[in-house]
Amino acid sequence: MDLRAHRVEALVLRAIAYGDADAVVHLLTRRRGRISAFVRGAKTSRKRFGGALEPFQRIEALLSEREGQELWALREARVIDGHAPLRDDLHRIAHAGYASELVHDLTRAGEPADGLFTLLDEFLTRLGSGRATSARLRALELLALEAAGLAPELSVCARCGAEVAPGKASFDPDAGGLICTNCTKLTHGLVLTHAARAAIWQLRWGGLKAADDPLSADGSGRPADARAFEDAAAQAGRPLALFLQHHLGHKLRSSDFLEQVGAAQ
Repeated sequence: MDLRAHRVEALVLRAIAYGDADAVVHLLTRRRGRISAFVRGAKTSRKRFGGALEPFQRIEALLSEREGQELWALREARVIDGHAPLRDDLHRIAHAGYASELVHDLTRAGEPADGLFTLLDEFLTRLGSGRATSARLRALELLALEAAGLAPELSVCARCGAEVAPGKASFDPDAGGLICTNCTKLTHGLVLTHAARAAIWQLRWGGLKAADDPLSADGSGRPADARAFEDAAAQAGRPLALFLQHHLGHKLRSSDFLEQVGAAQ
């Protein structure tokens, strides 16, 4: 039996076919967090769904809780913003898939995650108006981790709390961030170049806007060299990927697709 119905705004994270006509969709909703819902007639009812179940779309959904069931019931949906421009390019699609999986795996069913909703929606919007970049991925990862309460330590040593000297530094995914010279002698950290460290610091505090309009690391306030900044953000990819893997307990499957299609990582 269906209980109360709720009309919510949601982002479609993924949709999985169930039989010939039905589907199970995973949604990130405002106020109610991540919800999984059964969609009867998903492939046949154009009137109720009208193409609104494709991943990466922002939709208005009518959902009902089902007594004794983990899955909600999705009764109808309409597209608010299809984020159509990002679908014109395979690299953009790969980045959208990575972002959706990251947000899915950093959330728990039924727990509000409005910060992550806003972040993912902005990421998808920006992705549709420019090329897929490593800088934007790093900003997404850092902001998503912060919203989930898992932000890496970038100010002091994650092991002993000592100051980490400026310039090149070691990053220990298991310890939780940067580590000082003394702690580096006791463990195997990953090298973060001076440029990569400066890039993730800027992205951590400047977010997606900093990814699209980075500033020079010399403190002058001038625009950064776009190619150099992108290279620096790419260099920080592996340390952050291992940091994510440490907290999630698994590697994001969509990262393999990024590599397969040659998208920025």
